[in-house]
Amino acid sequence: MRLQLVALLLAGGLLQADGLSDLKATLARMTGQDPVKASVDYQFWSRQGDDKAPVITEGKATTFVEDGPQGLRMSWNRALIQTAAQEARVQAMDPEKRATTRRAIEGLKPVEVSDYLNGAEELLRMLEQGQLLEEKAEAWQGKPARRFLLKLAPRLSKQDQKYVKDFDATASVWVGTDGLPLAAETHTRMKGRALLVISFEQQQKESFQFMKVGNRLVVVRHARESSGSGGGERGQSKTTVILHLS
Repeated sequence: MRLQLVALLLAGGLLQADGLSDLKATLARMTGQDPVKASVDYQFWSRQGDDKAPVITEGKATTFVEDGPQGLRMSWNRALIQTAAQEARVQAMDPEKRATTRRAIEGLKPVEVSDYLNGAEELLRMLEQGQLLEEKAEAWQGKPARRFLLKLAPRLSKQDQKYVKDFDATASVWVGTDGLPLAAETHTRMKGRALLVISFEQQQKESFQFMKVGNRLVVVRHARESSGSGGGERGQSKTTVILHLS
């Protein structure tokens, strides 16, 4: 009886390991360079300062992207660029004015856009840093799926290790019946101390939605919510990126 129980436990562990291995193998096959085009909408909101006089800033911008064997190309509507330039001129005269369009354009960094268009590589890196805690059937937005729950242990630089004293991160990945990732979600919490006297705390939640385009995995939606405190100040921020494929 005891040997049968051990065999069952081992079999369950092997099934879990195979499920994650299958996911990694699928992602490894989705790192191609098939052409893809999209418009990318970026929107941000932030709140800084105390409750009595918070500073709230928000803005949005859109870029048009194309990626393939020739590399990544990004273009911007001329009216958007002109708006950003006008904001900069106004801010030079009045530092209290917010250059929200300019900030939104700066939020759409080429490297991050490339990560969205090559989502399999980033998801693979996350899985390599994770330890599988659970695998179970769990629908995602009404679609049959399996959910992988992982504990993340990203490597911190020596500099970061000096300041971060408490770090906890988990990730969930939903995989459809065809073996393709549907979505992922991460939760991160950290505490620490900088300059010996300034304590800080930060929490962050991110969610991703995926779509297969040719031989690549594309992130079609990414949302990030962050909150933190330190040095007597508190802040919150939200960003949303949506890719409209064409």
